[in-house]
Amino acid sequence: MSESLVLPSEPHPSTVVTKKVAEFLEKFPPHEVSSGGKAFLFLDEKSGAYYMSCHLDGKVLAGACDSEASLDGDEEDEIYKLNREITEDEAAYKVMEQDATKGRSFEDMVLEYDTKYRAKKPLKVYGGQHRLRAITKALPAKGAILHGVRIYFELSREQKVEIATINNTAIAVPNDLLDRMKEQLLGTELRDWCQKVGLLEKSTDFSDRRSPDVPTVRAARTLILNFCLGKAAKDIADFHQPILCKSGGIDEEYMTIRSEIVWSEPALEQMGKEFARLHRLQRKTVSEREENDNAEFARKALSLSVVASWGYAAGLFQRDPTLLKNLYSIPDNVSPPDDPLNAKALSDARLKGTDPDTYRGLGTRSSPKELGRMHEVFWVLASKGKPRITKELANAAIQSYEAKKASHDATAVLGKL
Repeated sequence: MSESLVLPSEPHPSTVVTKKVAEFLEKFPPHEVSSGGKAFLFLDEKSGAYYMSCHLDGKVLAGACDSEASLDGDEEDEIYKLNREITEDEAAYKVMEQDATKGRSFEDMVLEYDTKYRAKKPLKVYGGQHRLRAITKALPAKGAILHGVRIYFELSREQKVEIATINNTAIAVPNDLLDRMKEQLLGTELRDWCQKVGLLEKSTDFSDRRSPDVPTVRAARTLILNFCLGKAAKDIADFHQPILCKSGGIDEEYMTIRSEIVWSEPALEQMGKEFARLHRLQRKTVSEREENDNAEFARKALSLSVVASWGYAAGLFQRDPTLLKNLYSIPDNVSPPDDPLNAKALSDARLKGTDPDTYRGLGTRSSPKELGRMHEVFWVLASKGKPRITKELANAAIQSYEAKKASHDATAVLGKL
């Protein structure tokens, strides 16, 4: 190894790293080495990670790359990917595939040599999975074309997340994927809780983009954050304002609450199960009927304004069993083809003389006003003991919210005098 590898002088890599590098060079001799040259090991000073830039042929990559790279690889546990899903139907990928069949040599795919799990595919993919898929499909036509790769060695959990995040950010990855990777770094509690209550299927991860079925990390965080805020509210009769978790970065309020959450708390678990039940019935009912079956109505429960306001109401009503029962009973008081959230009624609701013609109704936008209005829908329904959401109830809730907001703002202004 000493003859074919050049190591950085300062800081010198550990013995563990150099052994891994030697193992990699023996199993997958890169073109640079097999051609009589040398391989260089570099240090990323920001992350402290060691890597090698080299070239491997397409057959090697197709046989040894693992696009299911995970944060905590373990063959005894479920695997949750660090990178995004393959999207073969997108135009950019189709061009990539055509280029590969014509002999395109791709560069800078990001891998880690890791034999700790699925050792038969030790090149774990953190970036470039679409290029690798195109390379694999092109093999029958073009054979072993050389491609440039960056191979990392012995990455820590923090380094895995940082490198995957940087790589995916460079290709304009959605914020939802960045949220998912950051949540993985914090731990598995949120995902485990969502699987337990039925918001995620067993062994399924959060969606890395807006989905009709699977919640994003932002939606799950928003649900729990507002539940906790509602529980902590001083007075049930006060003016209440649900909020959204930030996306694509760190939400300090969520982080504070996350550190205090007891994930096994019965009330928290029941809330999650009731929301999952509402979402499933909403989606199933709308999808199976012949009229008013558009996709937005089907995914209404997962719209951020509904997630935030329903979660806040569930937390607020913990102090009043009757109100809580009324909220949780919404799915029980309708039968197909009526959907529990009555998405059509919500879309038609508006405040005459105030809302513009372009207003698309409740539960479509995510401004503070829309979250407050949607929360008022659940407050009016529960406090008035109404069995279901109607257009009349939604319109009354909008008026009630606007009146409460005006009174709240006036009190705040007068308090400064």
